[in-house]
Amino acid sequence: MRIKRNEQQVYLLETALAIAVILLASFLYSFTPSIKSYYMAAVLGVLLVVAIVRFGFRRDKHYLKNYVSRIVVACLMVTFIVSFGLGLFLNFTHSSFSLNPHVILSGFLPTLLISCEAEVFQYVIFHSYFRNLRPVAIFVVTIAATNILISTNFSSFASSEAVFVTICTVILPVLATELLCSYLSYKIGLRPALIYKLSVRLYPFVLPILPNLGPFIYAVMAISLPAAIFLFTYNLHVANRKDQKRIRRRNQMIITTPIVFVLLAVVILVSGIFKYQIIAIASNSMDPTFARGDAVILEKTSADKIAENDILVFKHEGIIITHRVTQIYTENDRLYFVTRGDNNEEVDAFRTDESQVIGRVVIINKYIGYPTVWLSELFKTE
Repeated sequence: MRIKRNEQQVYLLETALAIAVILLASFLYSFTPSIKSYYMAAVLGVLLVVAIVRFGFRRDKHYLKNYVSRIVVACLMVTFIVSFGLGLFLNFTHSSFSLNPHVILSGFLPTLLISCEAEVFQYVIFHSYFRNLRPVAIFVVTIAATNILISTNFSSFASSEAVFVTICTVILPVLATELLCSYLSYKIGLRPALIYKLSVRLYPFVLPILPNLGPFIYAVMAISLPAAIFLFTYNLHVANRKDQKRIRRRNQMIITTPIVFVLLAVVILVSGIFKYQIIAIASNSMDPTFARGDAVILEKTSADKIAENDILVFKHEGIIITHRVTQIYTENDRLYFVTRGDNNEEVDAFRTDESQVIGRVVIINKYIGYPTVWLSELFKTE
């Protein structure tokens, strides 16, 4: 009787949540994301209190929760490192929250509340009884609908391109996240689910720049990450205690390898040991091609392979300069280059000879050079 009574009350709570989502879709859809978020945070807060009072809060005692939490953190690290590594070649963009404290506060707080409340609410419901998976499915669908409604607006479906972008950047990531968190909460415990959801929901608020991967690659990574965590966790969960040691060693190797590979590639790029090197831009002389705070990847090459209109990287009086080549001429069997910044009206007053040439710019990365520029300016002022 207690199981049946609990089941009925779970359905009542989920019905109340579904009604709140319907109201959000019907009457609050044209409001700002902040208002919609605070509305759902208040609803989830009330329902969570009711659920805890009625069902209690069972401690998370699963013996795999700590190891699965480490898997989640490791997979998140791999994904962030790989995505920022791809950003070196695909470019970066400013976070829409990075330069606006008001937007950070108005977005960060409700997102934090909704994420925490939803996961705890889900955990309490899932562990109030173990009769069937229907309440799990209902809750996943309802919370996914909530996050999609908060993140979209009328313009999200104004054209076929907008629909495609919305599906890739909102709908698919939300569904993948909710499915994974529900599995982790139901099979393992609250901690790994909460770590994952807070990480993927909150990082855009705290990072000043983000990789501009495009909707398709973003969707692939947003689906691949929870899929990988699920496979690692599922294989570990269904295995017996003896096989778990072998699976843990395999998981560690699979997770560690891409981290080492990407970090090694970044070190090689920064150090300039091989043909390509990344450098930060400290002035606006080449604006709008690139500007202060951007970074460029240069290809080291000999002077005779430089052509007019290439962006030359050379050293002048101990300073590395990146300006466009406007003229090349030979004098006394030596090549000389006339250069000019795209933002300058006149050509440079000096001429660059072939011994000063470092290479030419091949890839431009927006914003990623800011940390290097800031550190350089900090040390100059001391």
